Amino acid sequence: MNNASLKQKALGAVLLVVALYAVAVGVWFMSAESAWKRAARNYQSAKATYVRECRLIERKGELAEEYESKRSAMPMFESGKATDTTWLKRVEEAAKRNLVLIGQYEAKPETEHGEVLQLPIEVKNFEASLEALVKFMYEMENAENGMFAISQLNFRPSSKKGYLKGNFTLNCAYMREK
Repeated sequence: MNNASLKQKALGAVLLVVALYAVAVGVWFMSAESAWKRAARNYQSAKATYVRECRLIERKGELAEEYESKRSAMPMFESGKATDTTWLKRVEEAAKRNLVLIGQYEAKPETEHGEVLQLPIEVKNFEASLEALVKFMYEMENAENGMFAISQLNFRPSSKKGYLKGNFTLNCAYMREK
């Protein structure tokens, strides 16, 4: 290259700069393509959220009616009154009726979810047949004298043939008078 003329050196430098620009433009287009794809995914997600929210807004009256009917059916307790004895008694009665043997249970502290309060009851040791357990769960979920939901259920076969043993968490929902 030492023997090359100044004109050839200038031409080589120009070609090198053009090649570098071409590489830069190629890299920019590749990154722009991934950005466009990401933007398109974000747009589709936002569009789906918008459609879902519009449907909910359309159902606002229906949802408000459903909320009021559920709210009116929810048990009310005086402000400051302990509720654990009430709920524990109802759970014990339902367990006896459905032949579910509860060995150990305890009420956890109540939690607030808006105007609804929940009292989790942790049953650490139960034993029952599958049929009895299903009947117990059905009775609790469809109880007229309270709102209950089983949020966690773990069981395994018991040493007694045809029985299960395990634990579950039962949430009791209620409201307090203001």
